[in-house]
Amino acid sequence: MDFESSGLSREEIRKRRRKKERMQAILILAAVVLVVLLVVGAIAIALVRVFSAPGNTKDGKTVDAVATESVVEEPQDSSQLTEESDESSLQEEESADGEEIQEETSEQQEESEVATESDEDDDLLGFLEDDNSEELEQLVTQKIASMSLESKVAALFFVTPGQLMGVESDVTTLGSEFGEKMQEYPVGGIVLDESNMGSEEDFTKFISNLSVYIAEDTFVGIEDQGGEQSPFIKKEFTENVIASHREIGESLGASGAYSAGISLGSELRQYGIDVNFAPNVDVSLKEGSVAEQEGFGTDAQTTAELGKNLVRGLSDQNILTAVGHFPGYGDVTQDGDGGQVVSERTKDDLTKEYAPYKEAIDAGADFVMVSHVSLPKIRGDKRPASLSKEVITDIIRTEWEYDGIVITDFMNKSCIFIKYTYAEAAVGAIEAGADMILAPKNFIKSYNGILEAVNKGTLTEERIDESLKRIYRVKLADQVAE
Repeated sequence: MDFESSGLSREEIRKRRRKKERMQAILILAAVVLVVLLVVGAIAIALVRVFSAPGNTKDGKTVDAVATESVVEEPQDSSQLTEESDESSLQEEESADGEEIQEETSEQQEESEVATESDEDDDLLGFLEDDNSEELEQLVTQKIASMSLESKVAALFFVTPGQLMGVESDVTTLGSEFGEKMQEYPVGGIVLDESNMGSEEDFTKFISNLSVYIAEDTFVGIEDQGGEQSPFIKKEFTENVIASHREIGESLGASGAYSAGISLGSELRQYGIDVNFAPNVDVSLKEGSVAEQEGFGTDAQTTAELGKNLVRGLSDQNILTAVGHFPGYGDVTQDGDGGQVVSERTKDDLTKEYAPYKEAIDAGADFVMVSHVSLPKIRGDKRPASLSKEVITDIIRTEWEYDGIVITDFMNKSCIFIKYTYAEAAVGAIEAGADMILAPKNFIKSYNGILEAVNKGTLTEERIDESLKRIYRVKLADQVAE
């Protein structure tokens, strides 16, 4: 199987199978109609030729006979015969040339017809995409217009069940209290982990109840990058260990990455999860780094190849992907749980690591996850990238021309809450250009911080709407494809 990018890999594909199937069905129908018309036309032309051919008439036969008799009855001298022979040869050559010209003309017509058909197919595909794009934009606009400011702010958050309910204990069952919180704060996504998994039977019931209380377009996510650290392996829901990023990088290659994506996606779909915070395409830059343990390896181009194929595998199982983390944890030894994460990389250093993220985006990744790595040689201070305009707006939005969802790394890390208030961190992420805030340690204070910033004019409602447009283009895309 060829896991390389096909001509359709776009940024346009990211991604919807039902949309593709509908387009293909329409194209097939158009092709069938075209073939029928060509067959009918060919039959009609053949009939016309049969009945109009000169050699099939009685007059034609009589003339031929008369000409033959005249040659027999009135022999000609050798010079006349030579001239007639030359004329006959000339006529044969002209006839042959005429046939060649006809064949060439016929071939040109066929090529023209094929080119026209191809152009028509492209035009039809483009028309359908444009039509779907317009329909999607209308749906998104209508959705946002129907939302209150409070619900708009809530939609910027991707939180755990415990964070929504304001409890720190494990949440393995859901009831009316959770439903009431969802009504009050209709968050954009719910992220799960081992703390939500009792037994496999309990978790199945948990997911079933979750689907009752959340809106149809609410994201349900988890971080599962395979290997022994998979939450499903840790909780012993399965003995089937899917290859980790490191194992893929060491021996399995592109095909292994794609297969791992298929397996991960199939497992997540089984539990009703539609977002995976994967792949991790951080390039390892030194021994002992976080990226060495969690990424594919030390080479940026190899990482790009493996990352994009993992994205394709997950996408083929209808799982949305969040490629992380930019900037990568390639030269640091902790991910923020132990305080500030400081990297000495320069802008030139960072540029060498663009490929894995950009190729994952081109392969269909729906989110870019921004890390908490501080870059003092770029910013001049130690403000985390997740709160940095220089990273999110200047690089991801402007340099990469990325207009998909930017989501922060998990915000319940100590590098965030020991230095910033919950409100400061949430507002700072949105000001920097992020669209969604992932797992803030205190959701209510983070939510109120953004709401208050809008009411005071620190943030505008138009800025919130910009993020909501990007979020709902992903959430509502399936409705357009149906």
